[in-house]
Amino acid sequence: MKNEDDCMLGENDVAKYVRKAVGDYFKDLDGETPSCAMYDMVMNCVEKPLIEAVLQHVGGNQTRAAELLGLNRNTLRKKIQQHCTLGKPLGLRPDTSSEHKAIRRPQLVKTNEKKS
Repeated sequence: MKNEDDCMLGENDVAKYVRKAVGDYFKDLDGETPSCAMYDMVMNCVEKPLIEAVLQHVGGNQTRAAELLGLNRNTLRKKIQQHCTLGKPLGLRPDTSSEHKAIRRPQLVKTNEKKS
């Protein structure tokens, strides 16, 4: 099993990009106070692409993605739901099964009209 120290990263490209992005953010504010909590803002900006990249790497397997991220699978599922856009979960393979079902079984529309 890996030691936690083995997973600690020194200065790397990700850290450099975060540092630069935060520096640019403050520069753009031009002395104004940020309008939101910086920590939450940065974590939300980083978390979604991280989860997307890991899910893509493991072919959408949430159990394996959770293992790589060091998260409980239910926690990962909750985070996927939080970052969900337009009802389509991030980084997952498109669900084509519903399209096939729609072709085989058309949806019935309920109506209040009586047939004469």
